[in-house]
Amino acid sequence: MSGLAPRTRLAVAAVIALIVVAGGVYLLFLRGSDAKPVTEAGSRFGDDSGSRSGGTLLDALAPVLDAANASERTGSDPAPPSQDEIRRSPDDAVAGLFMVGFAGTLRDTPFLGRLATSPYGAVLLSSGNYEQPQQLSGLISKIQEVARSAGHPAPLVAVQQEGGDFNAFANLAPAGQVDVGAGSSAQIAASATAAAAQLRALGVSVNLAPNADIAVAGGPGQGRAFSDSVATVTSAVKTTVAAYDKAGVAAVVGPFPGDGAAPHDPSTGPAPVGLSIKDLRSSQMPPFAAVAKGAVAAPAVQMSNAIYGAYDGVTPATLLPDAIKELRGRLGFGGTIVSADLAATTATAGGTVGAAAIRALSAGVDMLVVSGGHVQQDEAYRAVVAAVRAGTVSAGRVADALGHIAKLRAFTRDAREPAQIR
Repeated sequence: MSGLAPRTRLAVAAVIALIVVAGGVYLLFLRGSDAKPVTEAGSRFGDDSGSRSGGTLLDALAPVLDAANASERTGSDPAPPSQDEIRRSPDDAVAGLFMVGFAGTLRDTPFLGRLATSPYGAVLLSSGNYEQPQQLSGLISKIQEVARSAGHPAPLVAVQQEGGDFNAFANLAPAGQVDVGAGSSAQIAASATAAAAQLRALGVSVNLAPNADIAVAGGPGQGRAFSDSVATVTSAVKTTVAAYDKAGVAAVVGPFPGDGAAPHDPSTGPAPVGLSIKDLRSSQMPPFAAVAKGAVAAPAVQMSNAIYGAYDGVTPATLLPDAIKELRGRLGFGGTIVSADLAATTATAGGTVGAAAIRALSAGVDMLVVSGGHVQQDEAYRAVVAAVRAGTVSAGRVADALGHIAKLRAFTRDAREPAQIR
């Protein structure tokens, strides 16, 4: 802690002392003392009495973590490179388009070495990246430290924390099965607010949630989506996005244009949605339309890997220019468009993850997700760099994508300053 400001060192010391004293709190809340399920991240809901009980150890730590964070928030991100700069040297610019995951924990991952040489735009964390909650803040701090020591902008830190069984950090809050559609707007808001505060205290800046699917029986949204009612899902998504906006953590609403009517999870293979464009717009897109623009606008939307009869019936939406035009044009979305996991995209589209990355970027996606496997990540990165050098992907398209990502970075900057716990 020798490099920290005096006030920060005092805050960190207070955090460490509180961790020691709070052993009983840890056992009580993280091991689970409340049998009633609570909503987490705004994707599932039930009785909110659990959130009133004090939540997790992070709830107790949050005021101190925020105090430490506040003393660390300085500076700003550099401006995105110009088209001429991208043409001359596309390597770093292209790396900034990628959201990548990795295997292992701070103790044993080789990822930090790769991060020092590749200024990725975002890092996607999962349950396999930590063993105890306190390790998360140390990992996130190290990610930022490695990037900055290499002279790179600190990457966005992302998770997928939807709620219930769909949490990256399952032991950071009580979890369990809940009845879909069983929460009031106030319960959803309180739950999303608590979840966003916990993530922000850790330094997580982006959450790939809420899920905006409609819970069609037998579809991928069943047991995962807010409800089988379009109106209920629309209201819940708006409420959740508003809560995350207020906390300064970016909610990434997805998967667009909606997987609810697909026969299964599109990440497992081709998942056709046979609705006409009229039915797709009326039965699947309203939750997205509600947060595409206006007072409660989502900072980012994630695309689907499903295929749609309303378009060409064979191309995953994350690679499809017509689907992007629907979101940008008809719905008026001006935020960051995030791809589906491109490694999973190849299960439907065929080809390599590199080809999928080029197609997604060319279609209008801004941030390219390759969640795991450094071989695939390197392949995708090299493919896009080569495409920019060859002019297959224009420098203007890269600049446009980086411009949207810069807006997302500006929105989340405070959340990217984790407390310095080791």
